[in-house]
Amino acid sequence: MADARPLDAPPAAPPLPAPARVLVSRLRRIGDVILALPLVDALRERFPGARIDFLAEEDPAQAAVGHPAIDRVLSFRPSPSPLPAPAAVLRELRGARYDWTIDLYGNSRSAMLLALTGAQVRVGPARRGRRHLYTHVVPPVREPLSAIEHHLGALRALGIETSGGAPRIHLTADEAARGRERLDGLLPPGGARVGLHVGNRWPAKRWHPERFAALARALPGLGARALVLGGPGEEGTVAEVAERSGAPSLPRLPLREYWGVLAALDVLVTNDGSPLHAGPALAVPTVGILGPTVPEIWFPYGADEGHQLLHREIWCRPCHRHECARLDCLHWIGVGDALAAVARALERKEARLAPA
Repeated sequence: MADARPLDAPPAAPPLPAPARVLVSRLRRIGDVILALPLVDALRERFPGARIDFLAEEDPAQAAVGHPAIDRVLSFRPSPSPLPAPAAVLRELRGARYDWTIDLYGNSRSAMLLALTGAQVRVGPARRGRRHLYTHVVPPVREPLSAIEHHLGALRALGIETSGGAPRIHLTADEAARGRERLDGLLPPGGARVGLHVGNRWPAKRWHPERFAALARALPGLGARALVLGGPGEEGTVAEVAERSGAPSLPRLPLREYWGVLAALDVLVTNDGSPLHAGPALAVPTVGILGPTVPEIWFPYGADEGHQLLHREIWCRPCHRHECARLDCLHWIGVGDALAAVARALERKEARLAPA
């Protein structure tokens, strides 16, 4: 994992007084909120008596619900309003009298939102004119840095040196139990159960449905069975893979109920997207299929935990495209590659569960 090398590292500042109230904000994208959770853990370890709140839009905020290092999760539904958040949310944030606010998104709306809290310490990315809304800025870096370490740069901008742990989603006992019951109803216990998350909103991040179907048909050779998964708007792809493979599919569920099912799986195979991070955060061995994405940034997960990375180093990656006419980076990942990765993940899980 590459170290950060700031372009414009500021001179060392005197230590800040310990905060009593901290707001961490990562407004959008479920996977990014998951990847921000190690920062919250680091804050709690450093300031065990502080009140730590987390702010995000409604769906991404679900990743922070129930986290033991977070005192309160604040969320709102996005709207076209010119205000950065609903007026009631702005009043609540202003009334909380935060000492520190940490913006991990860094667009104009999130920067304005945290400025309106009135916090004396406001940290965020050094981007364009909105950098002037922060009291402390996170300098850009030259080399690929894991998303977890990138978020922790906000703490380093405040003089706090820390290393990142693994993100964890915390389900309630009831959420986990209902997830197991749903999985048992679709795939009764007996043999490994492998989830295949087959969708993504961007074509350049989707492994071909026929290959997912072929993988599902091959899994019985490992003593495993497939469950086809997808998110909102991906119902057509889910139906196609289920029909081609004969595997059952999971009906659309609210996000945390979906995570309850994921947590009961033996292995998750997924395209790039939020399930790529939800699987490891639920301690499920995860096989990530990455095309144009930079794995050093977006797959900070180790094989020692059972996680497996499938990607190809070719001349045109990383391109960060959402669409591509060739998609060699994904086409060059074969069904045999994925089947072998699932086998490694299952072997690693069995090794970890074996008595010492």
